Amino acid sequence: MIRIKKIYYACLPTRNDRFLWAVVSVVTLAIMAVNALSQLTDAQRRGDELPAYVPWITEATSICFIIILFPILAFIVRRLPLSAETMKKTVLCHIGLSVAFSAVHVAGMVGLRKVIFSVIYGHHYQFFDIIWRDALYEYRKDIVTYLLFITILYLTQALTKRDEALEQVTRQVSHPQKRLSFKSGSDLIWITLAGFSHAKAAGNYVELTADGTTHLIRVTLAALEKQLAGENVPVARTHRSYIVNANHIVAVKPKSDGDANIILKCGTLVPASRRFRANIPSHS
Repeated sequence: MIRIKKIYYACLPTRNDRFLWAVVSVVTLAIMAVNALSQLTDAQRRGDELPAYVPWITEATSICFIIILFPILAFIVRRLPLSAETMKKTVLCHIGLSVAFSAVHVAGMVGLRKVIFSVIYGHHYQFFDIIWRDALYEYRKDIVTYLLFITILYLTQALTKRDEALEQVTRQVSHPQKRLSFKSGSDLIWITLAGFSHAKAAGNYVELTADGTTHLIRVTLAALEKQLAGENVPVARTHRSYIVNANHIVAVKPKSDGDANIILKCGTLVPASRRFRANIPSHS
């Protein structure tokens, strides 16, 4: 049971996937009911004696495997992207998979019908007359179902990606990155808080690096540290002359004398003295 649940969530990982499967299941069950009732009506019009249970069993066994196979198709579609670069490979894969889809569908429904008719009604069920002809007949019907399902899945996938992209843009517009301004000589510069990498004391000035650019600003290192901390930047003092953004730390390389070197995302090497090693997040 646990293994089936794992397979279920692997095939339908998101709520949207599971909702789509539910919709497809309801629609196919409705089609099943219409087809079964139509067969009974047609038999009455022709004057044929058709037991009422027969069309319901034949339609239900077919739809049962269609519903089971849909999550597997959803799993496959996620792993066969449809783009200009992958089009040829994806199409060839789907041609082969459509044959497998039809084979599993037909084998499953025929096997289930044989069991039901034999066990419950006590008579033999014969499906195939000329195997290759009947298999081709079923494949013609199944390829339509297969194409319909993968079209729905690819369209849903594309719409989901579009919605996620729009949501990300909306989020960025609604919550723009917060910035701080500083005087750099006669210029007024702006930096994003997330872009702040590190700063180095330079006399009465500080060399501040943010978003890949270094600025010389007139402020003490202690004052800058306090200002950044007040804006919830995870700033850490690693040396009496250096502060860094903890979110930009890539690695800490200890030295034999107890000091260390910090590697930042921008590739800069920043010293960390023993006195301030506890300020480094991975060493606190």
